Amino acid sequence: MSNRGRPPLYSDPVLLEAKIDQYFDSLEDGDSPTVAELCFELGFSHRSALLEYEKKPEFSSAVKRARLRIEIDRSKKLLSKEFPTAGVIFDLTNNHGWKNPQHMKHSQDEDGGPVQYQRVERVIIDTAD
Repeated sequence: MSNRGRPPLYSDPVLLEAKIDQYFDSLEDGDSPTVAELCFELGFSHRSALLEYEKKPEFSSAVKRARLRIEIDRSKKLLSKEFPTAGVIFDLTNNHGWKNPQHMKHSQDEDGGPVQYQRVERVIIDTAD
């Protein structure tokens, strides 16, 4: 029998939640929480470790709440003129499951000319559960 992988860093959901709260409490005014920094402060070597904990029923709520706190920060920044929108959108799409679809309308002349493309709308959709 061989041991597979390292033992988990957290076996107690209360301890993980306390460490998450400690991270948010340590932020100074004006600092933005990030998924990467949260993972680092929790002792993980990659952000996928946080996602693995989210899959475990006993840890799921604590991780989802932490990610939601970060998402709230980003969605507020999305409405503010003080922050670059592109960066906030990038974070929301890559770390929080938001989608940024572009709907295209295409048509072709009756004489068989080139296909014409026109962007119809561009929206951000929150697809998180």
